[in-house]
Amino acid sequence: MRVLTSTLLVEAVTELSRGSRLVRAKDVLAWCDRNQVDCHGEGLKNQALWDADHAEAVGPRRLLKFKSGECKQSRVGWALIAHGAKAREAAAHLSWRELRWTGEQWDWLGGEPPPPPRRPSVRAEPARVQAVRG
Repeated sequence: MRVLTSTLLVEAVTELSRGSRLVRAKDVLAWCDRNQVDCHGEGLKNQALWDADHAEAVGPRRLLKFKSGECKQSRVGWALIAHGAKAREAAAHLSWRELRWTGEQWDWLGGEPPPPPRRPSVRAEPARVQAVRG
């Protein structure tokens, strides 16, 4: 089984971007399963994916990277540079922000990560449940 590389990551994003300009990491993982590409490699979960992402950012830079927040569990996606405007529009609709590799670290385009999504107040929930039962 082939291990995911930056070239295969670009191939996956190219193929998947026909349906959507912003390609989510979960779609890349599914592409890897369908095409018998190892996205885990050795080490941590999905290590080959993150290594390919880093190699792409350091090397030829054919992809734009987007993320929904600054924690490790935040959603990640990529787009081809040629689809930049449409991908940025899709990312803005999802409240995702673009990341750029500085040579040392990922920096948020615009300086700040996206704000965390607001969840309904815990206090408001019992009143709503009571109104439904009433």
